[in-house]
Amino acid sequence: MHLIFIRHGDPDYSIDSVTEKGKREIELLGKRISKLNATEFFVSPMGRAQATAKACLENIHADFSKQPMKVSTMPWLREFNYDIKDFKTGKNRIAWDWLPRDYFGEKKYKDVQKFFQTKSMKSGNIEFHYKEVCRGLDEILASYDYNRIDSKIPLYNCFPHISKEESLIDTHIDPEQKDLDEKNLVFICHLGVMFVMLSHLTGISPVQLWQGFFVAPSSVTIVGAEERVPGEVVFRIQQMGDVSHLIGANEKVSASGFFGNCLSI
Repeated sequence: MHLIFIRHGDPDYSIDSVTEKGKREIELLGKRISKLNATEFFVSPMGRAQATAKACLENIHADFSKQPMKVSTMPWLREFNYDIKDFKTGKNRIAWDWLPRDYFGEKKYKDVQKFFQTKSMKSGNIEFHYKEVCRGLDEILASYDYNRIDSKIPLYNCFPHISKEESLIDTHIDPEQKDLDEKNLVFICHLGVMFVMLSHLTGISPVQLWQGFFVAPSSVTIVGAEERVPGEVVFRIQQMGDVSHLIGANEKVSASGFFGNCLSI
């Protein structure tokens, strides 16, 4: 199984849609995604994500040999823009928006089990919102027979795709690996909530992802299921924030959400 996370196109937050640049981005993205053998789409209810999904689906449905794609709008895939209190300034800020000195000065932010225990995170009930996203993702995975073993361990039970004999053979240097599961689930959403899901799948604190990583609008992040023990799966990031569909078409990469310039090579 592969999970494909897509950030919406370059945003126009004033109307909750995409800019003219964003329209060019999602047109290029749609052509790229149409080549993917997608199993199902899950989309944020917000306008900029819906517009991005529409562009992708139009390209897929243009091929009449393919079955209509199953698409579900999930309320919990909305932008993770919940306000918390910054007790240093007395003002509100979004949970994922911290100044570096304040982030690095709080050890709990680096612990996936403790980050929501800080006074600021408690002020916005971030534990509830974080677990709501995690629960929603796990329900989708469970519908495909991938069931999380424990809320604190990013390990999933699944129907075995390899035998015990195969698991004893080290195939890590093989140029091609056995295709364990051809299902590809596509999530079209936002940077903040995407990193919550990656946090849940990898065991990394979402604050570390929010503060230390960036994915550009219309970028593609691919997470693959790895089964080294029959019936046990972990998820690993294979590509993160890929924008090759933009670079190949000489479309400048948007820096929306990044406090600086984006280098494209």
